[in-house]
Amino acid sequence: MHKGAFGIVPQELDGFESSSDIPAFDVDTSCYPEWIFYFFKKGDFYLKLESLAKGVGSKRIHPKQVFELDIFLPPKEEQRKVLDEIEKAEIKNQELMREIDSQEEALSKLRQSILQDAVQGKLTKEWRKENPNVEPASELLKRIKTEKEKLIEEKIIKKEKPLPKINKDEIPFEIPEKWKWCRLVELVKFMAYGTSQKTNDKSKGVPVLRMGNITSAGNLEFSNLKYISSEHKDLPKLYLENGDLVFNRTNSYELVGKSAVYNEGENKFTLASYLIKVSLLINFINSEYINNYIISPPCRKTQIEPQITSLTNQANFSGSKLKAILIPLPSKNEQDLIVKKIKQLNKNCDNLELEIKSSKTNAEKLMQSVLVELMGAENNVIINKTTSKKEAKKFSREIKYNSKTINMKLVELLKINKELHAEDLWQMSEFYDQENKSESIDKFYAELKKQIEQEKTIKESSKKGYLELA
Repeated sequence: MHKGAFGIVPQELDGFESSSDIPAFDVDTSCYPEWIFYFFKKGDFYLKLESLAKGVGSKRIHPKQVFELDIFLPPKEEQRKVLDEIEKAEIKNQELMREIDSQEEALSKLRQSILQDAVQGKLTKEWRKENPNVEPASELLKRIKTEKEKLIEEKIIKKEKPLPKINKDEIPFEIPEKWKWCRLVELVKFMAYGTSQKTNDKSKGVPVLRMGNITSAGNLEFSNLKYISSEHKDLPKLYLENGDLVFNRTNSYELVGKSAVYNEGENKFTLASYLIKVSLLINFINSEYINNYIISPPCRKTQIEPQITSLTNQANFSGSKLKAILIPLPSKNEQDLIVKKIKQLNKNCDNLELEIKSSKTNAEKLMQSVLVELMGAENNVIINKTTSKKEAKKFSREIKYNSKTINMKLVELLKINKELHAEDLWQMSEFYDQENKSESIDKFYAELKKQIEQEKTIKESSKKGYLELA
């Protein structure tokens, strides 16, 4: 739980116990628990309580620190009226949020559907009709085999042990006529696990990509990097090159199998031991196409998940298994087109995602505006005190609030409340404007000066900062 988070114990948990990390409080009969809940929710005030947390490692907020906070408290019947309006707004807001959540889920499914249609040849069906003479993948595989034999002869790469031929029972789904099923190893020039050398936080040496740098969308993020010495002996073969595939071989079950393509130009990066570097024959293979296939639902369900093993609570997918996975291979031209179409469609999805996020933000803002409208704009200021026992307690003013008295004249407000702090008087008066505070406070003080000096209806109280009727 976030430090400072609040919740109300529901009926079904009545009588349960809580730990010392989550203290529970009885609420005085003069106050509805929901009033306290929304007081801390308004303006995300509860998030500010984290500044009170103390301790090394595991920080805690002491209940006494919460007890010292001021909370404005109208009569209980007034609380109930405000809470009834808030709860009506909350119901509508929850309906809206459920609709937004549904849109997010639909968008996620759409992204998965795009990948599935792409690797099954459905996105480029019309293109194949328009290009009947495109090179079949069987010819592409022959040229790849010739290239690999040349590299082996030149001792640039080592000869791989032959893998078993693909059986019909292994084929997970149908592919277009000119496509060809092959094993990943047939398309690979070089494959290696990353470095196991201990990393450091200092931004010197060679940056090391780790599993957290691979996003679930199949991209690389170059943040929160660790580093190793550039003198490490294994580095030359572990430097990433443009077009290399980075594959996450061990982690939690959900994260094993994440992959991304490295395209950072002349920048030198390497990778950690729980990642695999896969150098493809990029003159014949589009790395982005292979990556899109690996992260697609068909590959995940038929090639990755069935072969994930678990060892000491860590899921694992070895390099030998990676070499053997089946790839639905089209011609190089069609690979390039598929990648282009996926990018175009994902861009549309990105725009939809921005709209959904905007809707969620607006829904949250709307609820916050309802809370401010019904409970007032008064907010606490968190002061993390480190006072000694000898220090005198500072005066803490009572914050008064009554929604019935908002937007009233100054004299009328003082008639009802007898005595008010100048700030409360301003915020409850006809002059208060949440959107234009500086202008509204100028108008307030101009009227206050008039009432004190000319009309002589208001005077300063004996308490500093307070006002009362003359």
